[in-house]
Amino acid sequence: MRYKVVAAGIGLVMLIIPLGLTLPILTGLLYGEPLPKLFLSFALPGIAVAVLGMISFSRGRELVKNLRPLEALVIVSAGWVLIAAVGALPFIIWGTIPNYVDAFFESMSGFTTTGASVITEIDGLPRSILLWRALTQWLGGLGVIVLMVALFSAFMGGPKAGMLLMKGEVPGHKSDKVVSRIKDTAKLLWVIYVVLTISEVILLTILGLSLYDAVCHTFTTLSTGGYGTHTTSIAHYRDLSTAPLIEMVFTFFMFVGGVNFVLHYNFIAKGVRSYLRDREFKVYAGIMAGLWLLVAADLALNRSYSPGESMRMSVFTITSMQTTTGYVVSDYQTWPAFSQFIIIVAMFLGGMTGSTGGGMKIARLIIANNALRRSIRAIGHPSSHLPLRVSSLIIPEGIVRSVGLFIFGYLMLFLTGTFLVSLTGPDIVTSLSAVAATLGNVGPGLGLVGPTANYASLTYSAKVMLTALMWLGRLELLTCLVLLLPSTYRS
Repeated sequence: MRYKVVAAGIGLVMLIIPLGLTLPILTGLLYGEPLPKLFLSFALPGIAVAVLGMISFSRGRELVKNLRPLEALVIVSAGWVLIAAVGALPFIIWGTIPNYVDAFFESMSGFTTTGASVITEIDGLPRSILLWRALTQWLGGLGVIVLMVALFSAFMGGPKAGMLLMKGEVPGHKSDKVVSRIKDTAKLLWVIYVVLTISEVILLTILGLSLYDAVCHTFTTLSTGGYGTHTTSIAHYRDLSTAPLIEMVFTFFMFVGGVNFVLHYNFIAKGVRSYLRDREFKVYAGIMAGLWLLVAADLALNRSYSPGESMRMSVFTITSMQTTTGYVVSDYQTWPAFSQFIIIVAMFLGGMTGSTGGGMKIARLIIANNALRRSIRAIGHPSSHLPLRVSSLIIPEGIVRSVGLFIFGYLMLFLTGTFLVSLTGPDIVTSLSAVAATLGNVGPGLGLVGPTANYASLTYSAKVMLTALMWLGRLELLTCLVLLLPSTYRS
C-alpha cells in the first residue's frame, strides 16, 4: 500500500467537511446565534480540515496515476472514520454533547444515516447544531465518497480511480453505470438527489412546516437517516390538520430513498416501466406491502387503533424501518408482540442496492433465496451444472459466494455484537435491538433504545461497539474489514 496515495485520497475526501460547515454558520447568523461560538464550533474546524486536506492532497496528488483496489478501500473506510471524527467537533465545542465518545457516536450515526442519538432533549438546541446534525445525514446518504468520485476521476487516476471508489462506497451485487464515464455518473446521481431534495422541501413547506424544519427533515428523509428537529420525531406534527398529508410525503420520500438511484434516472429516460421491469424493485415493494398488511391487521385485531388508523400507523412505521430511516409517529413498543417482531424483520431486510438505505439489501436476499433453491434442486441431480439466474441474468459464482459470505458475516456480527453489548448491562431485548438497529443503520430499537428513548443511558463501552457497527453496516462489512488485515499495511 502506498501511504502517500492513501493520504492524498483521504485529504481530498475530507474537503467536503469545510464545505458542509458553511451552511450551519449561515443558519446561525440568520437566527442570531453568537458569532464567537459559530466561529469556534464550525469555522475553526473547517479551516483546520481544509488546510490539512489540501496539504495531504498536494503531497500525494502526482503519485496517484493508477489507484489500486486496496488503496481505494482504505481511502473509503478510513476516510469515513475521519469524517465522523471531525464532524463530532461542533457538538463538543458548542457544548451540546459533553464528551467525545458521545459526540463521535452522534456524528457517526449522522454520516452513516443511522439516526441513533444520545441527545435526550432536541427541542431548544441551537438551529445551527440541528442543521449540522441533519446535514451529516444528507451528505452521508448518497455517500460522501460518491460525491467526491467526480473529483477523483478528474484529478486522481482518471475514471479507474472513480470506479474503484464507487465500488468501495456502494458495494453490492452489481455495478450500474448510468453513463459511460464514472465521473458523469456520480454527478448525475447527485443531480437527482438534489432535485428530489428540493421537491420534498417545497411539499413540506406547503403543508405547514417552517422552511427550517422542512429543510432539516428533507435532509434526513431522502437520506433515510431519521434525525429530526423535535424530541418526539414526526409525532410532533400529529396535531396539524395536514398531518396525514405530511406523513404521506415522508412515507413517499423514505420509499424513494430506499430505491436504487439508477432506477430514478431510468424513470426519467424510460418512464415507469423502468421500475416495473426491475426484479429487485418488485420484491422490495412487494415485501413492504406485505408487511404493511400484516402489521395493520395485527393492530386492528388487537384493537390498538381503528382499522384506518392501523393501516396509517403500519404504512409509515414499516416504511421507516425497512428503508432504515427510523422516523416514528407512535410508540411501537406498546404494539402487540407480532408487530414488534415484524418491525425487527424489516430492519434486517433493508432497501435496494444503490439506495441510501441500510440493512442486508433486497438483491442479496434474492440471490441467497435462488441459491438455496438451486442447492435443493441439485440434490437430485448431483452431476448437473445449474446456473443461478435472477430474471434473465446469470449471476457469476463469485458474486453468489460473496453474497453468502456477506450474509454469514452480517449474522455473525449481529450475534457477537449482541453478546458483547449485553455484557455491558442492558437487557436482552435492548441488546438485540440496539445491535440490529445500528448494524442495519436504522436508529431506534426496542427496550432502553426504543422509539421514545435514545442511546444516552448505555455505557461508553457499549456506545463504542455500536459506533463500530454503524460504520461496518454503512460500508457493508468487507470494505471496513480490509483495515484489520496485516497485509494491508505492507508496501
